[in-house]
Amino acid sequence: MIFVCDMCHFIFSRTAEPEQCPDCGKYAVRSANEAERQEYEEHLKEFQEAEHG
Repeated sequence: MIFVCDMCHFIFSRTAEPEQCPDCGKYAVRSANEAERQEYEEHLKEFQEAEHG
């Protein structure tokens, strides 16, 4: 599942809904909307391409 923090806008993946943002520690985490999920997937793809070269 993809989540986003409403305070720092960090987008991340977890298997279960977290209580706190792993980046800033705030309790403002919610499920990502479609646009945020697409942004996450794009960043993940870019990271994987850069990692492999």
